[in-house]
Amino acid sequence: MKKVIIPIVVLILSLASCQPKRTADTVSAEIGKTRTEIAALSQKLETLEAELVTLQPEKVEKTVKVAISAVSRKDFADYIISSGNVEAVKTASISPEMNGKIESIPVKEGQWVKKGQVLLNLDSKVMKNSLAELDKSYEMVVTLYIKQKELWDQGVGSEMQYLEIKNRKESMERTRETLSSQMEMTRIVAPFEGRIEKVMVKVGELATPGRGIIDLVNLDRLYINTEVSESFLATVRKGDTVMVEFPNLPGVTKTVPIAFTSNIINPLSRTFPIRVELQNSRGEIKPNMLASLKIRTDNQPRAIVVPTSMIRQDVGGSYVFVALGSGNSGTAKKTYITTGSSDGVDTVVKEGLTDSDMIVSLGYNQIKNGTLITW
Repeated sequence: MKKVIIPIVVLILSLASCQPKRTADTVSAEIGKTRTEIAALSQKLETLEAELVTLQPEKVEKTVKVAISAVSRKDFADYIISSGNVEAVKTASISPEMNGKIESIPVKEGQWVKKGQVLLNLDSKVMKNSLAELDKSYEMVVTLYIKQKELWDQGVGSEMQYLEIKNRKESMERTRETLSSQMEMTRIVAPFEGRIEKVMVKVGELATPGRGIIDLVNLDRLYINTEVSESFLATVRKGDTVMVEFPNLPGVTKTVPIAFTSNIINPLSRTFPIRVELQNSRGEIKPNMLASLKIRTDNQPRAIVVPTSMIRQDVGGSYVFVALGSGNSGTAKKTYITTGSSDGVDTVVKEGLTDSDMIVSLGYNQIKNGTLITW
């Protein structure tokens, strides 16, 4: 008996080992196939139930009172809200180009200055004295050069003497030009028209390059940078209109075009930068203020749109109930639809409805396919 059992067990084990190994792909395929079969059976069940109602009028279900509305078309737009900080196009923290002791500051905080207006003077006495001495020496060298050139033109004197005085004259001219440029650097001027926001030094202190001494800003033109998800790369474009609001300035709204969209996706956040620019002639919007940007991501003119709350879901997909009948009574038909963009209130219907359809707008939770309804 044992000899018979052992071969049978071996045979069963060998058959089990021959079964193909199941993978995630095969299981996923089976799930998809099963869902399709369930949807088909659900559809068949609803059809049979509707047929049964027709064949057994004595068992007709109770009529349900509903409200219906015609399919409507309208322009649909969807938006996202993003935030960013306001920045000034013209803003500068001004610093000197050379070291020097501060001699005077002819401006004060809050003052409006013009382009080229002097903001600060460094001590230039040493340079002025050097330039004055150089000018005296230069006058003498020019006189010697003129005389030597006249002699050289007449064939008198050596070429070496002429070239030496000529080189000396040109060297002094270059030195004078350098000193004059350095003298200009002692006068720090406004690079553009604007308002003095902050003076960070005092007379007598030492000013050094790279250290900001005066903050200057012009509020006439501002900009805001923000980030948008890469999923909107195809729908958010340069020139599109953006509505900008400011939480701390109720009632102030700006409608401006997008001035810039980046072609580079941030690999960490999966977003791309955009920029809008604002005109701010009244100066009510300030740098570093928080701004809220309403950006249009979809625009579909004359689209079929239904309230999102009317759309139901089952294994077959999204559906609505369409009223079939005449007068004020009929039956409800479960109609599957293909949906598009949604703003949370309304949803675009791409397929499944026509302009002549009447949709059940109230009472759809109390009915099913084939339910008798009145309206």
